[in-house]
Amino acid sequence: MSEPAVSAPTASRRTRWLVLAPTLLLLALAGGWSAFWFYAAHRADAAIDVWLAREASHGRVYACDKRTLRGFPFRAELVCDGVTAKAPADGGPVVMTAPRFTAVAQVYDPNRVIGELDGPVAITMADGRRADLSFALAQASMAISSGKRFERASIEIDAPRLVSGADEIAAAKALQLHMRRTPDAPEGSYDFALKLDDGGSPMLDLLPVGSGPVSVELQARASGLEDLRPQPTSERLRAFAEAGGRVHVALARVSRGEVAAEARGDLGLDPQGRVDGGGDVVARGVDGLVQGFIAGGKKTALASLLGVGAQLLGAQTQLDGQPATSYRVSIERGKVAIGPIKVYKLPSAF
Repeated sequence: MSEPAVSAPTASRRTRWLVLAPTLLLLALAGGWSAFWFYAAHRADAAIDVWLAREASHGRVYACDKRTLRGFPFRAELVCDGVTAKAPADGGPVVMTAPRFTAVAQVYDPNRVIGELDGPVAITMADGRRADLSFALAQASMAISSGKRFERASIEIDAPRLVSGADEIAAAKALQLHMRRTPDAPEGSYDFALKLDDGGSPMLDLLPVGSGPVSVELQARASGLEDLRPQPTSERLRAFAEAGGRVHVALARVSRGEVAAEARGDLGLDPQGRVDGGGDVVARGVDGLVQGFIAGGKKTALASLLGVGAQLLGAQTQLDGQPATSYRVSIERGKVAIGPIKVYKLPSAF
């Protein structure tokens, strides 16, 4: 017996449903996604208010003249117009203002945030002194774990220039700073990397070595940093000392014209804030400076004799393919020694 024929109206309804089903499903997904985005934006806005209140209770005040959340449908974008930041510092709070700060996170990856700051930034000290920081570009990124624990952050500034009135304090071609939680290390351990390209300052002209812009590179690991929130430098250093913190310098390099130096070593602070530690320094073009330190800047027969023998304090080596001297530098309770000769005493850090 043959199958009964499907009526034309029934077949037509099935065809319409087959056409409409994907569209209806897409509309349902779009509606659900929209509801999720606005719910997440509301939660984020509330979380920002809670964080701002908590920071203000510790003397760190952040505010916006106008705050906007946007970025629908795939991003969460916070725009803060008229930025004000007030942070505690030695001598009184420091206030910073800027035209705009923008922070962006993808909805599918909310634990990674990218921020951009519009300049210039006005910096006002507690005593009323003011400086202005301008730049071509200032960006930052930060990643936190699913448990809201800091993991890593980066800051990149192109063409920074710091001035006070008509006087330039410092300028550079670029500045980069990277920081991450040290993998498989105790709490409070972080890796740092810093790079400064073609830095300049009138204060550099006071140095007796090198000429022209300076470049700096630093790679280090620090322990004892239990609290990364802004606080006065003296308080941070005191907490660092009390935690038994140490800084292991894998590379610290400074170069200026014909002068360059690289250092590696380990440093810490004792309970009185005095620096302890030491390391090895390889330098070229600074033997005259070493002589000056040893002789205390006095032009005497002893100074001349020390000048002749300054290189004897170290071992002959090379840096960047050029002749250099390697020095062993030790610091005990703030007293700096090159080889067996004590040359300087550092002030207490707090």
